Amino acid sequence: MIESAAFAIRAVGHAVDFVVEPFPPLDPIAALQAARRGQEPEALRVPLVFTGVHSGPVELAIEVLQERPEAAAPVWEDVHEVSLTLPEGRAYFNTPTDWEIKDIGNVTGDEKGSYRARVHSTGRDAAFDLVVDAPTEQHLVQVWKESASPPNTISSRSEHGKSIPEFIRSWQTSETATSRTEPGPIDLPDR
Repeated sequence: MIESAAFAIRAVGHAVDFVVEPFPPLDPIAALQAARRGQEPEALRVPLVFTGVHSGPVELAIEVLQERPEAAAPVWEDVHEVSLTLPEGRAYFNTPTDWEIKDIGNVTGDEKGSYRARVHSTGRDAAFDLVVDAPTEQHLVQVWKESASPPNTISSRSEHGKSIPEFIRSWQTSETATSRTEPGPIDLPDR
């Protein structure tokens, strides 16, 4: 079960990844044979948290909810929703370089499937594109089980939060609104 948690984690390249890594198979020989056939289970790895700082610590909290939350508190400058399809496996946040991992539990059995994530941010403009030694921004990720639906912008008040919908489209397919392990093309609006 994924657990609610709060921690500081290092962002690298404006991102903190959310990962669900499949459990290793119980039979190592069968695992090796599956790998040789290209049938290894894929990990879910998405840059779920887009930061203002280029590199350095940010405050991150995750809340696991039973149902869709009420409206976001006005303290949050940017609030976006995305859909994720979670496989079975170990769930954690980490830097895109895998330097730091913050475990948040496991996804097992009937917990796998379609989820909605509401990602809140504030302070993204405070130290934009800088390397920091102390957190200057806060992020909250709320997740609950829900059928997939297109990404949604609830609030986008920070200057650098306005590019988040394009960032989200880079890793979500528009048809199914579920995450993929490989980045997809970015469709930029005509300007």
